Amino acid sequence: MKPIKQLLALTIVITLCLTATACSSENIFGVTNPTTPLESSDTADSSQSDSAPVSTEAYRNEYFNFKCVLPEEWYVLNADEVDQVMGTVRDAIGEGDASDVIKKSLDDGTSIMDFYAVSGSGTQTINIVLGKVTLLQRFLSEEQLLEASIPLMSGGLENMGAKNITHTNETVTILGKEHAATFVSAEYQGVSLNERICLILKGSYLSTITITDMAGDPTDDVFAYFQSIN
Repeated sequence: MKPIKQLLALTIVITLCLTATACSSENIFGVTNPTTPLESSDTADSSQSDSAPVSTEAYRNEYFNFKCVLPEEWYVLNADEVDQVMGTVRDAIGEGDASDVIKKSLDDGTSIMDFYAVSGSGTQTINIVLGKVTLLQRFLSEEQLLEASIPLMSGGLENMGAKNITHTNETVTILGKEHAATFVSAEYQGVSLNERICLILKGSYLSTITITDMAGDPTDDVFAYFQSIN
């Protein structure tokens, strides 16, 4: 059985690559943090993850005006568990352009993992990474930001040992609007990964939502867990 932390780390790399490419070098999250995360896990012991309770509203972001409402069988990683997974990401991405960009964005605070949840079966995950675009990038569309991130994304997955990486750019309807997205498939140590990544750009901030499936199930329905606050 594959180490769960390493698989979780691999699902994060794509999101980090997409967000890190759009980020400025300014550490803005220590000054103006647009998110309002909820307390969603009662324990820092990851061995208790299968049974830890999850509230109905697992995540709320006032700036982007959406919340994520999950079925009770989903588990939301707490801050300590996210830190453990992010440590695994750092160890696993190795050296190269992709790893350098990801590590820099994490070190200077321009990318933050704001939310990470795992389904009860362990075969689906949801993660949300926040970043801030530069002044010039504010004039780019979500589609253009997404396209600029693809080479870095592929390099990051290759650094972690993923094979047969493909991607298809598309649009998805979330929160009643169409947003730029990409569908990525890859193989990692015999496990097939399918990910849909959606970009939501508002002002200077970018919210990157990634839905991962490791069992061949459709991911479209998972976007229904995201609802407008108002």
